[in-house]
Amino acid sequence: MTTGGVFVGMIAVYVGMRNNTRQLNAQIFLSFSDRLQTIRHMLRTELLPIWTAELPPEEVARILPGLLQVLHLILELYELREQGYVRPRMWQIWSRNIDRFLTCPIVRSLNDEIRFEFSGHDRFIAWVEQRQALASFEARPHRGKRF
Repeated sequence: MTTGGVFVGMIAVYVGMRNNTRQLNAQIFLSFSDRLQTIRHMLRTELLPIWTAELPPEEVARILPGLLQVLHLILELYELREQGYVRPRMWQIWSRNIDRFLTCPIVRSLNDEIRFEFSGHDRFIAWVEQRQALASFEARPHRGKRF
C-alpha cells in the first residue's frame, strides 16, 4: 500500500465517522424534539393559565407528575449533553425553553420535591439550581449604565 492509499483511507474513515456522528445527532434531536412537543401539548392546556400563578397545594399535587416528567426529560438531555452526544448548537435550541421552565414559579416552589426525585443526580440538581440563580440574577433590574 502506498502513502497516498493510506491517506485516502484515513480521509474516508474520518468522513464516515463524521457523517455517522452527524446522523446520530440528528436522530437524537428529532427524537427528543418529538418527545418535548408531545409533553408541551399535554401540559399546555393545564399549565398555561396558571404558569405564573401561586397554586394551592392540592393543585400542585395534581400537576406534579407532569412537571416531574418534564424534569426527567430535561435530565436525559442534560446527561446526553454532558457526555458529548448533544452538540452545543443543538443544545442552544432547547436551552431557552428549558431555562424558562426551570425558572417559572411553579417549578421553583418544588425544590424539595426535585431534590427528592433526583437524589443521586447531584450534578443535575446543582445545574438546575445554577440555572435558576442565573435567571434570577438576569431578571433583576441593573443599576448604572444601560448598554
